[in-house]
Amino acid sequence: MEKRELHSVLTDFLNERLIQVTASGQAEKNDFLKAKIRPVLAKGALHFQAEELIEKQAFHKNFTAEEAVDYLESLMETSFRQLQLEAQDKSGTVLVSKKGKITVKVKKKAAVANVAASASGQDSGSTGGSDAALKAAWAGGLSHNRKKRYILEEGIPVPFLVELGVQTKDGAIVHAKYDKFRQINRFLEFIEDVLPKLDKEKETRIIDFGCGKSYLTFAMYY
Repeated sequence: MEKRELHSVLTDFLNERLIQVTASGQAEKNDFLKAKIRPVLAKGALHFQAEELIEKQAFHKNFTAEEAVDYLESLMETSFRQLQLEAQDKSGTVLVSKKGKITVKVKKKAAVANVAASASGQDSGSTGGSDAALKAAWAGGLSHNRKKRYILEEGIPVPFLVELGVQTKDGAIVHAKYDKFRQINRFLEFIEDVLPKLDKEKETRIIDFGCGKSYLTFAMYY
């Protein structure tokens, strides 16, 4: 029953509305650190590109939706214990215990109704054409070479990044600081991966060694 639920959730997420799926939390210690899947347009058709982080190298594979579902199911059976799923209209988490018990949680994004209405020129209470409007509004983000999505986005001013000289006041990234910008976002991705594993009933202590200019400290608190 749990495997069927996992299959159903993956099938529901793997379409043009998907932003990203991240598989993490190794089942066993090895060189396969993480895997990510995102939708891409390849030769005019919707595919799903997997990025496998093995040691310090990234390897890429393209799948159809059905192949991507099989791929993710295989990862959760053999390699990882956690899936984070992010789509334009919902988000989800899949956790696999050491005994193989699968827990699936999905949360709808209420704001999506307003996005659809805005894109179609309709009231939020009207459903006609909203699905087509959403597809049209998001299709532009599926090109194979689309700009990477960051937790802290380009073009949106972040006060501490502006103060530290990483961004200009209008949110543009200072060219000489682009590597630092990517490093900060990569650090935040690690934090994001860890959060679901923390016990919410217990206090979490973080040690700051006080080195450098505290870019990462500010990023985490932000």
